[in-house]
Amino acid sequence: MVRIGIYGYECTEVTILNGYSIVPLYKNNLDVKRLSKDESCYHLTAFLVIDNADKLIIDSFIFDLEAVLSFVSQKDVLIRNKLRDNEDYFSLDDDFPIKLDGYRRANRERLIIGDYICKESTSNFIRLAMKSLSNENAEAKAFRKALFKVIEVYKTREHFIDVSYYLLFSALESLCRHIKDDFGKNCAVPITSVLQKYGFNVYQDFPSEPHQSIMTYVHLRNALFHNGMMEKEVRTPTGDTVVYRQSEYYSTFSRLLPLVLLRYIDFDDDYINWNSWLDRQRI
Repeated sequence: MVRIGIYGYECTEVTILNGYSIVPLYKNNLDVKRLSKDESCYHLTAFLVIDNADKLIIDSFIFDLEAVLSFVSQKDVLIRNKLRDNEDYFSLDDDFPIKLDGYRRANRERLIIGDYICKESTSNFIRLAMKSLSNENAEAKAFRKALFKVIEVYKTREHFIDVSYYLLFSALESLCRHIKDDFGKNCAVPITSVLQKYGFNVYQDFPSEPHQSIMTYVHLRNALFHNGMMEKEVRTPTGDTVVYRQSEYYSTFSRLLPLVLLRYIDFDDDYINWNSWLDRQRI
């Protein structure tokens, strides 16, 4: 058995998974929420317990699990430092780090409801996400790349909207193209098809509802990628001219991507508001 510290992760209930578990150090949700949200450092909040390390490639497994926990938290989570055999969770040696210093952490609300409200939500997500990451087909690899691109946006210390937008759009485009096996010229076609299948209220090209029109985000991607511009002037079918600006659409788009990844792995705990990318109501 191997026991490794988890830093910056919010949990209050033991999470038992396939051959491993997450054991929290705190039962009071307010205490662990405060520690996990600390922007200046990563506090030790839990331990990863691997029942049989011989069956795993430890470094690869931890790399994936860190990503999954970071996705849940919408901020970076670290898994570091093995317990010695003589140590106990509440009786650590003096040299065991109880916090890790680092650059300013991003501070966002977690994506999935906490285990103090629903014990199964997070554990079900971890199980589904780790299963998807373990697959080796082309579509699963596209999901892996998409997940890590989204997490990279969460982890960034300095927010550059152009870099973040490019990461998010390329994540969505690649995943949807692989799902539909559509690598044609117009990426709006497979993106719209996948999102509509997942139940999102979107259209391929609908200027009267620009936040729900996939072409809005395609125009912004093209303006950014080809011209280095943060806005795009477009002529509508009625002959009018509209200007789409990153500052008006980035936040909506950034809320959509995590929901798409949840749909991809078939996660639904009945708490998620799938329209939250538009109405901003998470539950």
